[in-house]
Amino acid sequence: MKSLLIGLLCFGLIACDKKSSTDGTKQRAEAEQEGANRAENDNLAKKAIQMEEELTRRHYFYSSIEGEYQGSLQFSGETYLVKFSFAKSLPPYTGNRVRQLSEIENDINNLHFFIQVVQWHPSDDSTAVGCRVSEIRPNMDDGTLTIASPDCPNLYSIMLSDGSKTKSQKGRAKSVAERIKNLSLRNVPYIVGSIQPSSNAKRFSFSAKKLK
Repeated sequence: MKSLLIGLLCFGLIACDKKSSTDGTKQRAEAEQEGANRAENDNLAKKAIQMEEELTRRHYFYSSIEGEYQGSLQFSGETYLVKFSFAKSLPPYTGNRVRQLSEIENDINNLHFFIQVVQWHPSDDSTAVGCRVSEIRPNMDDGTLTIASPDCPNLYSIMLSDGSKTKSQKGRAKSVAERIKNLSLRNVPYIVGSIQPSSNAKRFSFSAKKLK
């Protein structure tokens, strides 16, 4: 009987050790998984912050251009007026919650300009011709935009400008882009560039000032 009791006691101790070992392994696995989940969530949160900052930077750049510009160009000895209207496709996000990466990425991919271009002779408004295009994105490094679309009969090459004459047009455009990105310029006062009609081999230069 004594031997039987000792045997049962030893068996119970072994079983308890095995259960304790299993419980400890399970707890360690759960702790490791919890730590991995926290690390992943932290990385996702950091990524979301970085993407929101990039989206904010892009909105600022687009907002500095957004508005109406009017100017003139010479064609066949006549002066014609031209107006460009730029409108952003999306407003900035103003909520307080931390958004999903897919939401932020969607905004980044879908931020672009709707642009309307109208040209007319100043003596006759009925001569106005124009077009509307979408999904036009500026080059934020060199300060240029290109309007090339089946919806527009002309090709428009546009450069941002501050109206100064200290550099070439390309140099001014790049300088303006840099000033926007470092937050020292909130509003682009001029755009310059050229118009290439589909029915004419010549390029016509224009300069336009922001109206509002």
